[in-house]
Amino acid sequence: ATKLKPTLLPAQPEDYFHLKLINLMFMSFLHKCSSIQYYLLGDFMDKMYLKKFILSYNDICKLLNEFCNNPKYEHRLKKEPTLCYSSFGYPLNSYNIGTGTKHVVILSNTHGCEIVTSLFVLEFILTIILSDNLYYYFSKKYTFHFIPLLNPEGFIISSSQVYFNLKNLNNYEIEEISQKYLNAYNLDDKVALKNVKKEKLYKNILKTSCNLIDNTSMIKCVNNILINCNLDSRILPVWSANGLGYDPNSNSLHKFCEMKFLRSKWKCSKLRYNDIPVTIPSPMSYPGSKPLDNCCPENVFLYKYLTNLYFNLPKCNSKLIAIFSYHSTGGEIYGYPDKCISSKDNIKLHNLAMDTYSNETGYIKIDEELKYGVMDYYRAYFENVVSLTIELSKLNGNPIGPFSNLNEIFNEFCSNKKAILKTIESISKI
Repeated sequence: ATKLKPTLLPAQPEDYFHLKLINLMFMSFLHKCSSIQYYLLGDFMDKMYLKKFILSYNDICKLLNEFCNNPKYEHRLKKEPTLCYSSFGYPLNSYNIGTGTKHVVILSNTHGCEIVTSLFVLEFILTIILSDNLYYYFSKKYTFHFIPLLNPEGFIISSSQVYFNLKNLNNYEIEEISQKYLNAYNLDDKVALKNVKKEKLYKNILKTSCNLIDNTSMIKCVNNILINCNLDSRILPVWSANGLGYDPNSNSLHKFCEMKFLRSKWKCSKLRYNDIPVTIPSPMSYPGSKPLDNCCPENVFLYKYLTNLYFNLPKCNSKLIAIFSYHSTGGEIYGYPDKCISSKDNIKLHNLAMDTYSNETGYIKIDEELKYGVMDYYRAYFENVVSLTIELSKLNGNPIGPFSNLNEIFNEFCSNKKAILKTIESISKI
């Protein structure tokens, strides 16, 4: 957007009336410009604030704490009380920005290996904090709640392997090894589509070891899971589950029995993961024995957190209006509520949100036949709360495939930042 500056006029007494009139007209024009178009067209939305993106678990925690505690940033980011911990003692942290009555939840890293999602949420947080115009406009209307690391154990297991291999590389070298990984990953998919189980090429790109995990208790548990699944440490980069081998997205309240039956028919996961069991604790897709299983505290935490916002917001007229859950990869949007449960108004609201988000990002809207993921529950039962699952990155290949083209993933980050803000503005008008 063009940055407008008021014309400087002489302040002689005879010009006072004209000066006052012109200033009033200018302020009125600025007020009209105080719309989402003004803020989203500014160059601050096309800027990347996250300068480093090969980050460890400790790096992310340190960065978030710095922004919470540094008075330089006016304490714009606030850490919420920690009420839940993972099985191995990691805090399930949440944060917020703003004081508005319309509440928005943005969460990432349901699956450990989807490390690009946590980077995106960090980028969104930094954009709001470091852009005064954005902050002052949106923080008055909205309260943003963030869960950057829903599955810290899975993140640690996967990212420890990535960090060891990529931490000392420059951008060109990161793209090079990530492209090599992506090529192998895609070739493995082509083989798997022929219903062939063959040694996976992607497993041989990164150096891996359980000893890179900085938690001796979790190392022991992960080793046992690998033995029981007839796998080795080369699977660690794609680890999606928590440290006990329970998948937070599979341990869903919605149609749990149907989903568990489906897993029993599968035996193993799909495509390049067709050697990973899904009926016992494993690196991915094991749902557990019941919804909100105690071995999946991440999902228990998410349920309590979201239901508390939905039912118990303290302020008069405060309302939870949207939940954005980030996964990777695919460049897809999942947001169609279960028609057997949802009202027509709820379905209409989700259609508007998906259209808005898709128009900004170019992501494809997916109406999957089987709706049994964690977010499907909230889509169906949280009336008139938009609940979208976004598959970040049009490139394939968790955890590092998206890094094979850094410009592309940076551009996607920018379009997704705009998409969030445009979506909440569009649904707020209803």
